[in-house]
Amino acid sequence: MMNKKLVIGIAGITCSGKSTLATKIQSLIPDSIILNQDDYFLPADDPRHVYIAELHHQNWDIITSVDMEKMYTDLLKWINNDIEQSSPSVQTRVLILEGFLIFNYEPIANLCNMKFFLTLNKEECWERRKERSYDPPDVPGYFEMVVWPEYIRHKSELDQNKKLYDSIVFIDGSRTQQDIFNIVSSAIIERLA
Repeated sequence: MMNKKLVIGIAGITCSGKSTLATKIQSLIPDSIILNQDDYFLPADDPRHVYIAELHHQNWDIITSVDMEKMYTDLLKWINNDIEQSSPSVQTRVLILEGFLIFNYEPIANLCNMKFFLTLNKEECWERRKERSYDPPDVPGYFEMVVWPEYIRHKSELDQNKKLYDSIVFIDGSRTQQDIFNIVSSAIIERLA
């Protein structure tokens, strides 16, 4: 087994199965924790949000809607053993970072030892998204005007950064959850060996 800590990043489009995968990976690795980007969204009344006048809605699909500096600080605390452990006798060695934009924030991307990115085509993403509930809820037109164009823009940023792009394992999120888990868990087990 390894002696140093391992940071596993799981990113990708909305509704691609990131949270499900992170939970399954955590169950595979007993001494692991999950840090979820959704826990770092700014409060709805935060003045830093970008307002979309045509939709009368905030843009929740850009990096400035998330307190990435706080997420980064929490990640560094974990790396430096300053984060509270669930049990003092257990030393957590694996942190699973999960979020739609974790690789678009360079300080966090640089700390990920393994990077996985789940993709979906537009139709599959919409079919899944319309079945989910959000707080605040999506307004009509939000997916077409915001969610999908922002995903294309953020994915393009990754595509254009050759060093970062080459360090990411891209996986088709329309595969079965078991297939995705098998791909990722095999790579992690090999890394931990």
